[in-house]
Amino acid sequence: MPELPEVETVLRTLEKQLKGQQIEQVKMFYSKILDNIDENYFIVHLPGQHFVNFERRGKYLLFVLDDYVLVVHLRMEGKFYVYPKDYDQKDKHTHVIFYLNNMQLHYNDVRKFGRFYLYKKGMPIECINKLGYEPFDENLTGCYLKKYNRHNHQKIKTQLLDQEMIAGIGNIYADEICFQAQINPLRQARFISGEKYDQLINACRLILKEAIKQGGTTIRSYTSSLGVTGLFQLSLKVHNRENENCYKCGNKIIREKVNGRSTYYCPYCQKNTAIKIAVTGSIGSGKSTVMEYLKNNGYKTVNCDEINRQLLSEEDIQLEISKICGCPFDKKVLIREIFGDTLIGKQVQTYLHQMIYQRLEKWLKDNENEQVVFAEVPLLFEYDWDYFFDYNVAVITDKDKLYERLKENRQMNEEEITERLNKQLPAEIKKERADFVIENNDRSIDLEKKVQKMLKNII
Repeated sequence: MPELPEVETVLRTLEKQLKGQQIEQVKMFYSKILDNIDENYFIVHLPGQHFVNFERRGKYLLFVLDDYVLVVHLRMEGKFYVYPKDYDQKDKHTHVIFYLNNMQLHYNDVRKFGRFYLYKKGMPIECINKLGYEPFDENLTGCYLKKYNRHNHQKIKTQLLDQEMIAGIGNIYADEICFQAQINPLRQARFISGEKYDQLINACRLILKEAIKQGGTTIRSYTSSLGVTGLFQLSLKVHNRENENCYKCGNKIIREKVNGRSTYYCPYCQKNTAIKIAVTGSIGSGKSTVMEYLKNNGYKTVNCDEINRQLLSEEDIQLEISKICGCPFDKKVLIREIFGDTLIGKQVQTYLHQMIYQRLEKWLKDNENEQVVFAEVPLLFEYDWDYFFDYNVAVITDKDKLYERLKENRQMNEEEITERLNKQLPAEIKKERADFVIENNDRSIDLEKKVQKMLKNII
């Protein structure tokens, strides 16, 4: 099936030949390709119309006429041919002929899967209203795709073929995009970070831009049929290369079926690494209890607060903080500066967060062969670190319960609790941004059951 680059090639080639041409007559030989109108309306209302503009939406061709928009989906085998005005032959698979003022336009379709739609200008074009963003749309971001796939158990290869997510990608380019982004096509779409989705989008744009430049990919039956042959098949890195050596690492390309579609990838360059899960929550919410349960059950865990404590014990880190503060390192003064929201305190926080992230990143890399790893990140959403994790879990506790716990377990007074909580996002926002929420207002045994439920949902 022609994908976005092939459809774009067909459209721009037709634009050069048809723009300004007037339709004088239409002959229809197979009316079932008409989707939203009948044959009589089609052949009666198109004569007299000019080809004014040429647009594409996903895999749909949009021919803007004087009063109408003619929409065509080529599907598997649809092709257009341009012939001289006095051409007197008709192929057995030609289903529509447009007689123009100085040429003929034939629509040919061996399998008869293509579809034509006709809409009056200004009316909603219903056949494309469910399409997702175009790959080059600035509104298509990693954060958008992360949210779109938050609860999606489908593999990312399948989701790339979902025209409601991104319009125009088909099987060939989905394989090439995953390879370029170094994403395993078998990974579930919900377990890809916003950061990795941004890499996927960049790969998508790079691959499609180059494919358009080369006229698309001529595989199986596709050719523009208008004197243009695609050359991008010469640039394919994985698609149709089963058992051939990967150009990057030398390992063998493998092929697997994903929802009935042949999927090609390099198991080394596109290794399916550990699912990186962040656990967050307000002070006193019980996130540390959740992490302790996970650790006791054999899961690899890391705590950002512990990383921070380790950093503050290291001489070179203390020296850097002293330079920022302009005085000898003093932990009590440092805490006062940070919680007092002073300029120096914010500078120190920025430095420490950079160092924490470096240590965290190294830990995640060291444990990438695990199936899943967990990181306790208290200010996950406050500092937008959820962008870097594949999956985010928020432990939420009612405000009254939080105050009760903190007064009893940490001997904090109400003023101290309020000051700490005011520096963190409200529970409602954390709920909205989290991929999974654990409500912790009950006994510890109930919390364990909820963690088990979370694990069952993930693994």
